[in-house]
Amino acid sequence: MPSSVSGSQRQRLINRAGALTILVNLSLTVARGAAALLTGSTAVLADAANSGTDILATLVVMGGSRIAALPPDWNHPYGHEKAEPVAAKFVGVIVTLAGLMTGAGALQALRAGPEPIGLSAAVVTALSMAAKEGLARHLERLGRRIGSPAVLADAANQRTDVLASAAALAGALGGRFGLPLLDPLMGLLVSGLILRMGLGLYWQAVRDLMDRAPDPDTMAALERAALSVPGVRAVDDVKARVFGPAIYVDCKVSVEAHLTVAEGHRIGKRVKAAIMRAVPECRNVLVHVNPFSGLAAGSDRNTGPGAAGGDQGNMPPVLE
Repeated sequence: MPSSVSGSQRQRLINRAGALTILVNLSLTVARGAAALLTGSTAVLADAANSGTDILATLVVMGGSRIAALPPDWNHPYGHEKAEPVAAKFVGVIVTLAGLMTGAGALQALRAGPEPIGLSAAVVTALSMAAKEGLARHLERLGRRIGSPAVLADAANQRTDVLASAAALAGALGGRFGLPLLDPLMGLLVSGLILRMGLGLYWQAVRDLMDRAPDPDTMAALERAALSVPGVRAVDDVKARVFGPAIYVDCKVSVEAHLTVAEGHRIGKRVKAAIMRAVPECRNVLVHVNPFSGLAAGSDRNTGPGAAGGDQGNMPPVLE
């Protein structure tokens, strides 16, 4: 869901979260790498490499949000907000690849048998899981607060690391307690969960890039705001599309047919202001003003008190 947080504040929050994510993953890469060298554990070494790829995903998110914050230009008159779902789409690909790699490792363990894990490697893995889960929750809260699909995708990516590490740790410990099949079975289960998460992120990004409509409650708020403006006799049509962290709205309203173009224009400007107050995520509202002359019986258009309206006549639109 888009957010009313200002663009500059939003970018600062994303940059701060990105710096924290990179710092955590860099620290975990070093810690896991050192534990892998000390214990000779290839599983822990794979976890270290995974933390390295998480840094790449975070850089993609930060780059996407920076591009999304750019103002409109001659080549992108509607702005660059769709860079965020594009970044989320890339993160979805990274998560999907991580799921495939986890599955491949599980199949390899199924053939070769579980790898024992030392106490130091187990401690490092457990601590890193706690750190990554805390980071994932922080990113998830931030992503929901600012309406960033890219940050939410990065939160899901951090959680895949927790799942993969949990599978490796549980499987290795299971091998020590006489349950050798626990390692590959846990790996296959987690692989399926990660794949589902990655494909879900990818599909959500595709939906955002296809100009999906906001949720029904937001659409209802848009319509109520337009209908609340004095002089609006009917709301003939409201269309809206999610554009990255923003919403763009097209609205048709009917006013009394005897009004001058200037008077209709003023009402259209009030409709735009009312909609943007009611739904602060709206980046722009295009209002088209029609002359009101009543609707045919049986119409279900929304109207003001005791009236109905339609998309009739040829009063020029108010372009805002």
